[in-house]
Amino acid sequence: MGDHSFRFECRSLIDFKPRSFDLPNDFDVIFFSSIRSAKFLSESKKIDLDKYGIACAGPQTALKLNEMGLEADFIAADASSPELVSKEFSVWLGTRKVFIPVSNRSLHSIEEFISPEQIKRAILYETLLLPLKVLSRDILVFTSPSNVHAYFIENEISAHSVVIAWGHSTKKTLLGYGCQSSVVLKDGTLTELKSILESML
Repeated sequence: MGDHSFRFECRSLIDFKPRSFDLPNDFDVIFFSSIRSAKFLSESKKIDLDKYGIACAGPQTALKLNEMGLEADFIAADASSPELVSKEFSVWLGTRKVFIPVSNRSLHSIEEFISPEQIKRAILYETLLLPLKVLSRDILVFTSPSNVHAYFIENEISAHSVVIAWGHSTKKTLLGYGCQSSVVLKDGTLTELKSILESML
């Protein structure tokens, strides 16, 4: 990134652990909001994923699904906007039924524009908040609502810090703590983040 001197610190403030769950029946499509839900569902050995239509929240999740040998039939165009994802997916889904594997901290945003009669869900894993102390930084990038909640357990955001939110759900969570995001990532890719950081430094 040019001649600028800076240091990155990448630290996740969340962890994940699987939960026992009952697999629902009578559905045609599986919607993955994140690669973790796909990982835990695959590792459960309770389902043959090749027998169902696969949908996901955006290109980055689709890329990770490909690495697992799964091809998404529906990929949301704008993963940063849960409302648009739900609208697009509802149209694509039609009258079919969908299974949505989720975390215990899921916001269920994908369900907003889908008829409740079409939705099957199960909590596959827990998202654990890690109360870690983080040194003040000039730029803070929050990748999820859960990371925001975990950050504020032990930390505050200084007035001089630039705050970047990974999508609108993360932006909304930050607002709940009285923090206005300086930038909201749209595509949710490292390439997009790199471009934004280059423009700041």
